[in-house]
Amino acid sequence: MRETISGFRQQFGRGVRNVLLSLLTLPFLVSIAAPVRTEVATRRYGSAPIAITPDGATLLVVNPDSNSLSLVGTDTLTVVAEVPVGVDPRSVAVAADGTRAYVVNQGSDTLSVVDLASRAVVAEVGVGDRPVGVAVSPDGRFVAVAERGDDDVRFLDAATLSTLSVVPVADRPYGLAFTPDGRRLLVTHLLSGDVTLLDVRPFTLYLPLVSHGRRSADLSGSRFQVSRFRVQGSGLRFHALRIPTWPHVAPAPAVVVNGAGTRAYLPQTMANGMGLNTRFDTTVFPKVSVLNLETGVHQTSEHISLPETDQPVGLPWDVALARGDTELWVVNSASNDVSVIDLSEPTHPRRVAHIPVGSNPRGVVLSPDGATAYVNNTLDGTVSVIDAATYTVTAVVTVTQIPLPPILLHGKRLFFSSARSDLAQARWISCNTCHIEGEHDGRTWLLQYLGDVPPGATPVITRNTTSLLGMIETYPLRWSAEWDESADSEFSVRFEQFGTGLIHDGEMNPTLGPPNQGRSYDLDCLAAYIDSLTVPERTHMLTPAERRGRAIFESDETGCVTCHPPPLYTDLQQHDVGTADAYGEWFGPLIDTPSLRFLYDSAPYLHDGSAPTLYDVLTTANPDDEHGVTSHLSQQELEDLVAFLLALPYTPDDATPQSAPDPAPARSANHRSGEIRQ
Repeated sequence: MRETISGFRQQFGRGVRNVLLSLLTLPFLVSIAAPVRTEVATRRYGSAPIAITPDGATLLVVNPDSNSLSLVGTDTLTVVAEVPVGVDPRSVAVAADGTRAYVVNQGSDTLSVVDLASRAVVAEVGVGDRPVGVAVSPDGRFVAVAERGDDDVRFLDAATLSTLSVVPVADRPYGLAFTPDGRRLLVTHLLSGDVTLLDVRPFTLYLPLVSHGRRSADLSGSRFQVSRFRVQGSGLRFHALRIPTWPHVAPAPAVVVNGAGTRAYLPQTMANGMGLNTRFDTTVFPKVSVLNLETGVHQTSEHISLPETDQPVGLPWDVALARGDTELWVVNSASNDVSVIDLSEPTHPRRVAHIPVGSNPRGVVLSPDGATAYVNNTLDGTVSVIDAATYTVTAVVTVTQIPLPPILLHGKRLFFSSARSDLAQARWISCNTCHIEGEHDGRTWLLQYLGDVPPGATPVITRNTTSLLGMIETYPLRWSAEWDESADSEFSVRFEQFGTGLIHDGEMNPTLGPPNQGRSYDLDCLAAYIDSLTVPERTHMLTPAERRGRAIFESDETGCVTCHPPPLYTDLQQHDVGTADAYGEWFGPLIDTPSLRFLYDSAPYLHDGSAPTLYDVLTTANPDDEHGVTSHLSQQELEDLVAFLLALPYTPDDATPQSAPDPAPARSANHRSGEIRQ
């Protein structure tokens, strides 16, 4: 990721609170006639961790911890093959003719192509950083990949597996869905709740697509503001429509389009990050947002609120349509259940069923005839088979044996769950709600301060959610260094998730006091899982600008490296850097030195989230040079320093870089893009 890569990223960055509907003309796609639809269940042309072949004979399930794809015969409900794929597979899409499956592997930056007849991987394609979503166009000609770490969508030729184009989009693209006619591709953005709509039309262009400049204009008589982006070397323009929607929405992991291509449904969780009255039921709000694809607006009158007084749910993650688009199935990944919503009256949706399933369900798909629903329970290694007429689970199929040590597997289940009262009140909030997939939610929260409050002061503190990746290497924990062990997460369970607590034999020990570790098996497992989270490996050779930035970073004049020495880029100490007041902090104005690894995916910055970009950290948030002497740097030097910081961690100069990318725009790292092994 680069802060200077384009105006698009600056305008529609992580802080955006709007749904974006972006229209992009691509150089290689043709208009595709809508397929004839006969099935009761709406066919899905998008990304999900579970899929089914067009004939309904084979179910496909990705297993992230097993690094495999399971193929299940729907007639016998038995696993016919478990195919090894790349590291940390996240989603699967099936070719239009049902002969191949495409699996994206976030951990190895690859696309695995599986032949369903031979039940084997026939090709593995290097793609961009952290691919998480994959979709096949309705006519089967093109494969789209959401590259979360690079902020783009890659289009490949399904026949040759060569890259046709790489399209820059807003931050953290995640879920994908083609409209049934193949003309448009919807892209969700994990932390902002935004959606990018790529308009797919024929155009002759032979240069790589590179965003280059922008200008804005108000359309006469229109409610939209249109930003136009000229593609380098062509007359092609990128149109982005900003449409108001719910503020503070995250995550937005998936999207499904109805059969007519007129409505899109997005499972989301709203966050009350700036509210003072934060209780279990006012901190986050699970819902499904609806987009009108004919008018390009967020259809607020049709939004679906999932909380129910009798059966609250947590963290909706995937959706599917059934009964001729009049029924919506919603998978709730934290509360371990499925909500079925009647959409026959769009402005008055109502819940018709609540179905408990297994641990951490992340995807749902219906058989082509709509008679059966399948839900993958990621942390059980199972699939729940549900009768779609009676809404009852008729079978549970084991699709993989999760190869994690029992302590880590149990801890991971606790981390992702809100289904127990000792973890959360009313099944509402899990660790994963704010630390999405062990990382962060891009939010700044007002949290209740439990210490002595000065007269007239508000008992709240401002906290930017931090990533938990690599946390075991950077003790003490939290911004004020108030935790000295991961077992102090009991504090969050009790006071932020509003659970009764995993320590059942009395009160928890104060943080920085006697250890909480060893007082509860559940808490020890949760702490062990948190400690197991690591910073993703990244292959990146420094560019000339980044090398210049490294020299500035390491210079005595700036002093950056004094508090941020490699390889952890933290001195594990606390310092007064002028960003915090004494009130509300454990050690006066002292802030724990954060690690600089993974900065490219951790905005906003500083303990209170007051710096949207690293440039802000070095300039407006550092007027007195208290966290690095940067006021004397020129504009170019500041940009070089920011470029270096965004490159961390990088590949040492004496290491051998991996193969160069296929023709595509300049990237934020030298990935194995375009490399094909057959």
